[in-house]
Amino acid sequence: MLDQHLLKDQVAKSFSDAAKEYDQYARIQHKLAHDLLNLCPQQDKKQILDLGCGTGYCLPLLNKLYPNAHLTGGDLAPGMLQHAKQHHPDFEYQISDAENLPFEDNQFDLVFSSLAVQWCDDFSRVLKNAYRCLKPGGHLVLSNLANGTLCEMKEAWHQVDENQHVNEFASWQELGDTVNASDFNVIKIDQVTHKDYHPNVRSLTDSLKRIGAHNITQGRAKGLTSPATIKRFKQAIEKYRDEQGLPASYQVFSCVLEK
Repeated sequence: MLDQHLLKDQVAKSFSDAAKEYDQYARIQHKLAHDLLNLCPQQDKKQILDLGCGTGYCLPLLNKLYPNAHLTGGDLAPGMLQHAKQHHPDFEYQISDAENLPFEDNQFDLVFSSLAVQWCDDFSRVLKNAYRCLKPGGHLVLSNLANGTLCEMKEAWHQVDENQHVNEFASWQELGDTVNASDFNVIKIDQVTHKDYHPNVRSLTDSLKRIGAHNITQGRAKGLTSPATIKRFKQAIEKYRDEQGLPASYQVFSCVLEK
């Protein structure tokens, strides 16, 4: 889904390094997680996987929705899982690559994944793995970032230099086509734009860095960015300021699928 230069060990390290501070800065991620939780089926579920569970934020919320379920948190980042174990010790955890899940066939009644699999290279493989691990009649409830996310930052940097400062994601059309081509029955597909506002550029860039979601592709320039370049970027992005502050747009693709 991201370009071919995205390396999984970079993803794992970036988010592992951010684990301790993640929940302090993941305001928009938490809000979007709650939106996705509202899409979960009302049927009773016994075995649940939170795929890309991060710090484990959603596990107690899923447990509240499904009090009789056994919950497993899976994530690619060891540092995230270590943090989750410390703060939510009542659940099971497993290092998990969404494109090669380490679980048995027909193991889960629900696979839940909030803003995690956009870091994978092949969305179709993610869907195939989730399908394999779900029981017949089980559900995949998933959200994903789409192209246009952080468009204000991308356009501002484009006015400054030709380096890649903002991660690229698949388009809504590409994501929808991949879902429709899968073996799942499509219950719901949703496409929404959310905006997160910041008082200044430092707040905006720090929030991304502190959650590990800063640029992790190989298209960026090597070394430190010069003060003059940073000044030009600040001037460029200020053009997007409105009465609520500096916006950071998130294009969110979500779906509810049934095996």
